[in-house]
Amino acid sequence: MEQEKSTRKGNIKFWAVALLLGALVLFVVGGYPLIKQIALDGFGQEVTGTVVELAGADRIQTPIVQFTTTDGRQYTFKSHYGNRNIRFTAGEQVQMRYLPAAPQIAEINLLGRMNYPSNLEAACIGSLLLMGGLVSLRNKPLTLDFSRRKN
Repeated sequence: MEQEKSTRKGNIKFWAVALLLGALVLFVVGGYPLIKQIALDGFGQEVTGTVVELAGADRIQTPIVQFTTTDGRQYTFKSHYGNRNIRFTAGEQVQMRYLPAAPQIAEINLLGRMNYPSNLEAACIGSLLLMGGLVSLRNKPLTLDFSRRKN
């Protein structure tokens, strides 16, 4: 009986750690780009950039864009996103945003806004996994009472 309880606790801790690791991965994959795009849309400066190069395979290529900030400095960044349906060519002018406080944080408007749903989805799934992992680490069972009480 005692061995069965310790085995069960070990399994619960294993799944709790697995859920927490899954949450961490999803937060990094979905949370950072989502927060970056929200910051760019809220505080970003809009400029026109020039695609200088394309990186990646033939099917999905990510553009490398060069732009000039309002203070006259030139920056180059590689887009966080690649898309097989939207093709860029070297020399093409694109509308983009960058953060004036950190110009290396930039994104092409079209690509950043297209990926809002997938980034939001990954961040939400990550938060659900995080909650599941934290609940699993509790020593007490979780009880949800949805009955209506009359006062």
